[in-house]
Amino acid sequence: MNYCEAVGAMHRLELLRRIKARGLMASSGLHPGQPRLLEYILSHPGCTQKQAADEMDVTPASAAASLKRLEKAGFVFRRADERDARRNLLFITPKGEEQIHRNRRQFDALDRQMFAGMEEEEVRAFRRACEKMFDNLADEGDQHLTVWKLARQAQGHEEDVNK
Repeated sequence: MNYCEAVGAMHRLELLRRIKARGLMASSGLHPGQPRLLEYILSHPGCTQKQAADEMDVTPASAAASLKRLEKAGFVFRRADERDARRNLLFITPKGEEQIHRNRRQFDALDRQMFAGMEEEEVRAFRRACEKMFDNLADEGDQHLTVWKLARQAQGHEEDVNK
């Protein structure tokens, strides 16, 4: 069996979806990773910059740069921790919450477009096939990796992946 064509089709699909997703983010003025960062802060109001950086699997400096951009755009705000003045707590602004809902609608529409013409059972079978292929490739240490950690490892940032 020639798996090369199937792997090529899978890779081509992922690349095109990334291109489309990047376009959606750019039209919103967001950089890659920022929609997920906004989602994290929304679901963890009052989190710290370090917690957000850990969740995103990025360096504190990278998180600081993204947060600075998001703060400047009016999507997040920081408030000093009353218990520890050295720490800032992160919160979503109403504008940020609107942006999150807009992002969700845009990404849902992108996914609907991608799966258009497929029956629900076909989508479930596709997911099962992807999970099985992941399990076939994954070593024991890979099973716990989040999408963010896998992406960093794929980009060659392996030193921080297993924190």
